[in-house]
Amino acid sequence: MRDAENTPRAQFPGDRSGEADEPGYVIHLPVRVPDLAAATTLAGTVAISLSFLVELDAGETTVSTADDQNNRHRVFCDLLLPDRSRCPQRFEHEGPCGEPPSAPEPRPASR
Repeated sequence: MRDAENTPRAQFPGDRSGEADEPGYVIHLPVRVPDLAAATTLAGTVAISLSFLVELDAGETTVSTADDQNNRHRVFCDLLLPDRSRCPQRFEHEGPCGEPPSAPEPRPASR
């Protein structure tokens, strides 16, 4: 997986300020998990579950190691599509952009 480019968008989707040059704030919510696969899965789940918040830009969700937070990995594709929407699939997905993501695999039963 390649690192995420650190290029900011002009504004967040729910930005009500009307001023694109106001920086605003970004919330960093550290959650420690054992590996990159678990981190991207959990980050995607959290982003999707909070998608009702207009302030959330789920497509920009990234994960990093705790000791190298400048080296981030994208969770979602987020490619800009011809209709000006964004691809909702996971980063480096197979198949064409724009199709709804496939259902996640069921979790194994706990012991």
